[in-house]
Amino acid sequence: MVDFEGFYRGGELVEGVPHAGVPWDIGGPQPVVVAWERAGRFRGHVLDAGCGTGDNALFLAGRGFRVTAVDIAPTAIEIARTRGDGVEWIVGDAAAFTGQFDTVLASALFHCLPPDQRPGLVAALRKAAVDGALLNLTSLAVEGTPFDVSEPELRTALEDAGWEITRFARDVIAVAGVDGVPELPVWVVEATAASRGACAATTP
Repeated sequence: MVDFEGFYRGGELVEGVPHAGVPWDIGGPQPVVVAWERAGRFRGHVLDAGCGTGDNALFLAGRGFRVTAVDIAPTAIEIARTRGDGVEWIVGDAAAFTGQFDTVLASALFHCLPPDQRPGLVAALRKAAVDGALLNLTSLAVEGTPFDVSEPELRTALEDAGWEITRFARDVIAVAGVDGVPELPVWVVEATAASRGACAATTP
């Protein structure tokens, strides 16, 4: 498990790679999040799971959404609180919620977990969502790294957790502080929370 709290305090994210800033802290919301908002992919009460330093959450709050933003790293939440108000900032984990959210944002979170913990993450996000909730998710699609995620792995985890995938594509996210690399390839997934009744009816 990556020590994200240590990383926010200046430690290494990957062993042997010196800390050169937080690469996903780009000084504003991710362009894909802005595009999702413009396309109507957010509604009601929004959970920003793994919110980091909070720019996506603040953008959505500024657009009038009720936003709860959660991260396991206390330092990330401390930084986020200094950047703006209007968001409920929580140090913790999305597994603490049940059936509260109309939209779930998981921006560059899935790949951060070890492979054996990734299915549990998307199951927890489904538990946090109401039936019919929207999921907007990005995950790195960089082969041969500690954060490698394949399309079959991601699809299977989401579908097994009760998410109905409506779009699965490649795109990029912006990064900062990585020499010569202004962006990284990601999987971009849009999904809807299947009815829990329907899920139960199909479970042996």
